[in-house]
Amino acid sequence: MKQGTIIVIVLMLAVSALFAQDGSSLSPRFSGGMELTIPVKVWGEVERPGIFDVPINYDMLGILSLAGGPKTRTAKLTNVKVIRGQRLREDEPLVIYVDLEKYIESGDDTLIPEIRKGDTIMIPPKFGKNFVNNFASLLAIAQSITIIAYYIDRVAE
Repeated sequence: MKQGTIIVIVLMLAVSALFAQDGSSLSPRFSGGMELTIPVKVWGEVERPGIFDVPINYDMLGILSLAGGPKTRTAKLTNVKVIRGQRLREDEPLVIYVDLEKYIESGDDTLIPEIRKGDTIMIPPKFGKNFVNNFASLLAIAQSITIIAYYIDRVAE
């Protein structure tokens, strides 16, 4: 019985050492339900951006769902970025571009990359969002200048 306990402890230490990354918070860990989780960052045009501890078998769509999903009016789904936390191979790209609209139309699972510990998913805003906000600001400034010029002209008379 003692030998079996020692073997279990040694195996647990070996698994812990395998996943350890110099004490980094990017190491896989067990959640309360003893499920292995990994940290993934979700930024940009989602309802609840942040860092999520997700089960190791979750795909990109499941992770985006945890973040509340993309904002329907402002998210640009044709140019989603997955920024790798680490490369597995030297020739692997650090940034992968994903067309979620193409996936939604086709259902082709090969369009969705595997998400790994430390990855960041970034959903950019549509061009129109920034344009409308900037244009509204410019209109407000132009209106203020016009009103000031009007009153200056009235006072000068």
